[in-house]
Amino acid sequence: MGVDLLPRFPLDNSDRNRTSPFAFTGNKFEFRMVGSAMSCASPNIVLNTIAAESFDEFATRLEKSKNVKKEASAIVAEVIKNHKRVIFNGNGYSAEWEKEAEKRGLPNVKNSVDAHKAFTTRKAKDIFAKYGVLSNEELHSRYEIYIEQYAKIINIEGQTALKMAKTLFIPSVIRYAETLSDAVIKAKQAGVSTKTQSQLLEEVTFLLESAVKKTAALESELAKAAKIQETVKKAETYRDNVFTAFTSLREDIDALETIMPEAAWPVPVYSEMLFNL
Repeated sequence: MGVDLLPRFPLDNSDRNRTSPFAFTGNKFEFRMVGSAMSCASPNIVLNTIAAESFDEFATRLEKSKNVKKEASAIVAEVIKNHKRVIFNGNGYSAEWEKEAEKRGLPNVKNSVDAHKAFTTRKAKDIFAKYGVLSNEELHSRYEIYIEQYAKIINIEGQTALKMAKTLFIPSVIRYAETLSDAVIKAKQAGVSTKTQSQLLEEVTFLLESAVKKTAALESELAKAAKIQETVKKAETYRDNVFTAFTSLREDIDALETIMPEAAWPVPVYSEMLFNL
């Protein structure tokens, strides 16, 4: 590139931004968007293909240029100008960044089903075909495999939530409600105030009834989703209906966990898992 000597760059050992999907950590970038259960293979295929296209474009321009140094400076300036909107050094998990990203015109894809549609775009097909990485058929097969996998995982999670609610949480809450009812009766017989016991019983009963209704709703949504044959529609149904149903059910279960005694709760509580295991 016509550069005889590179300046010294101080190494930064700190972790600059743990909330960034592409964190710059001193002398390298770290890709942090891969889920804990995912293989890094597919993301690396995408990243390497994207990088190959960029290097190809840069190299082609430099090879054709009569003034390499000037052309290199022009390339850097263009890249920064065209893509600096993706650079953000704040909290990538914050609502403020979502608003800022929208203002910058950046996409905000919030679920896997929509994200995987990127495999079917003309842009994706062209770049993978251009470098002989994946054919259109191979891209589409991966798209279908990923969304089918998504549907299966959500189904497993939904079925697990349903079974736990039916066989663990709801029976335990019923037993605790019976204990509270006995406490209210005995307090009345003793002629003392039942305000605290009654309030707690009302709260537990309210959440119990809500959880029972949501359990039935989850069971219904699981049955409906299982009947769908078309792959994309099935994945969308699991996302929109099943995932929503067991997330709503979890809200009641989480609320019950905070007010029930640990001895009455059928599984380890969060505090126990975090600090005692």
